[in-house]
Amino acid sequence: MSVSISGLVSGIDVQSLVTQLSAAYQKPITLLQNQEQSYQTTLSAWGTVQSALSTLQTAVSSLQAVTQVNNRTVTLSNSAAVSASVSSDAPLASYSLSNIVLAQSENLYSQDFTSAANTTVGTGTLQIQVGSGTATAVTINNSNDTLNGIAAAINNANAGVSAAVVFDGTGYRLTLTGSKTGTANAFTVGVSGATGSLGSLAYSSSTGASGLTESQTASNASLTINGLTITSSSNTVSGAIPGVTLNLLQASGSTSLQVGNDSATFVTSVEAFVSSYNNAMDALNAVTAYGSASSGASGSGPLIGNAAIQGLRTQLMNLISGQAQGTVSGSAYTSLGSVGLNLAIDGTVQLDTNLLSSALSDNYQQVTGLFGQVGTPSNASVGFVSTTNDTQPGTYAVNIVSDATQASLTAASAVPSGGLSSAENLTITSGGTSVAVSLASGSTIDAIVATINATLSQKGLSGITALNNNGSLEFQTSAYGSGEAFRVVSDQAASSGSTGIGTTPLSATGSDVVGSVNGQIGTGSGQTLTVTGPGAALGLKINVSGQSTGNLGSVTISQGVYQQMNSVLTQALNTTTGFVAAATSGLNTTISGINQQITQLQSNASAQTALLEQQFAAMQVQVAQLQSVGQYLSAFYNTSSGSSVG
Repeated sequence: MSVSISGLVSGIDVQSLVTQLSAAYQKPITLLQNQEQSYQTTLSAWGTVQSALSTLQTAVSSLQAVTQVNNRTVTLSNSAAVSASVSSDAPLASYSLSNIVLAQSENLYSQDFTSAANTTVGTGTLQIQVGSGTATAVTINNSNDTLNGIAAAINNANAGVSAAVVFDGTGYRLTLTGSKTGTANAFTVGVSGATGSLGSLAYSSSTGASGLTESQTASNASLTINGLTITSSSNTVSGAIPGVTLNLLQASGSTSLQVGNDSATFVTSVEAFVSSYNNAMDALNAVTAYGSASSGASGSGPLIGNAAIQGLRTQLMNLISGQAQGTVSGSAYTSLGSVGLNLAIDGTVQLDTNLLSSALSDNYQQVTGLFGQVGTPSNASVGFVSTTNDTQPGTYAVNIVSDATQASLTAASAVPSGGLSSAENLTITSGGTSVAVSLASGSTIDAIVATINATLSQKGLSGITALNNNGSLEFQTSAYGSGEAFRVVSDQAASSGSTGIGTTPLSATGSDVVGSVNGQIGTGSGQTLTVTGPGAALGLKINVSGQSTGNLGSVTISQGVYQQMNSVLTQALNTTTGFVAAATSGLNTTISGINQQITQLQSNASAQTALLEQQFAAMQVQVAQLQSVGQYLSAFYNTSSGSSVG
């Protein structure tokens, strides 16, 4: 009898069975993974939308304050004579500059010495005094009594004078140069306790001490601007032309100066905006595109038919093609299309830079108002400064109750024509700073004014100016408003031989502009009036110059594409209520749920596969046992059969 069970093992492909069963478990997982990939593609498309819109909003923000950025340019006919910089508040105007005199610092030089390093000059103390400032003591002893040592000691003292040693071909000389230009920065050198030749380094133009020789006098710069002579202690002149800083370069030079609108820079800003707008529109078009096999397209966009994106796309296009808000009545420029921004069929913008530049040259204020919030005053005494997000487009009446004033005071009596009868000391205080001014006996009103202004400039109170008011001493701040205040007192009684200030302190305070816009209360700060009362003009800030009060015309506020487009983009991109955030949040929630299902199914499949492998392993053990028994029985019967035959 023969028994064979080998077929039980050889007839079952265990690994194939496990693989097939595992594949069956994997099918629902694969379906979920395919769904997740589709959602991920859609989520990526929303990420593209969010990035494009955020980039567009950044570009739009550059148009936010077109009147507050530096949108002025300065043109010079002779840049070798003068260079200039300009700020955004500079008025448009032309100026003629001539008769330029450059400011100089004082230069002194010593007698010849045989050696710079080995010849002993002498010991003692040098007292270096710049203008009416405090003298700086420089000690010269045996360690630094050569020319090189003396120069180093002076430089280390930071006395407002620089020292050097030069060789003139026959000997060595010490040279001293004032650190600053201007008559107020002339300096003297006193010597005390001198030994050797140190006394020869003394210098004072007023006392006649002339051990040093003056090679260049300290002098102020001057120039004529539109026929008016202007002086400055340095070659940098600020404030003479509002918003313009001049750097004088050429003595006796002349030039014309034109302050104009910086149209080129503005065109560049618009080009950047158009580029970002077109990139955003291309992105919206791509994610919502329709494609089919018959049209040759690669397929439809993942967000095709999305109502929120289509609505946003329409809003953006309408802002480009529609009428601007708050434009000046009768203006030729009331839409972006009128200045060269035209919509193409796909919603992108084609920019005609020539038309834009021409429009800016024609009416810069109105054209820039199409892009940012700009104010156009009807009265020359009123200047537009800025707005806030609360300010609405429209035309608003300006009414001024009282204009701003400078802090100003005038001495009780005139300075005698023969000058002060005795020396007099004035103390001028503003804030926490007090400046003492020493006036010599015999000083005339013009000399008094010059000395005071030079001292105030040197001590950092340049915002206060002394003036000759028909022979009387007057003080006045350059700025306006209640924040401008100072007091002046003298050590001499107000007599016929004095400045007329007297020993009782005289005080002066400026006042702020008072008025309203659109009937809304305004808060003044100097010449600036800010609308703080509730209403459509809230946040509008204007500047009121001159001495005008009452009805000063109106200010028309235009609302450019920035305000409107920024509002649309802000709503779309709002992280709480925006449709982009809502869409991405929903997709992330769905993807998270799918991932949880996949994880659970994968865990179940792994468990089932492991169970099958365990069961098949057990079966193989049992089959092996049966094979062993079968082999035993086969051997047994084969043996028994052989024995019986013999």
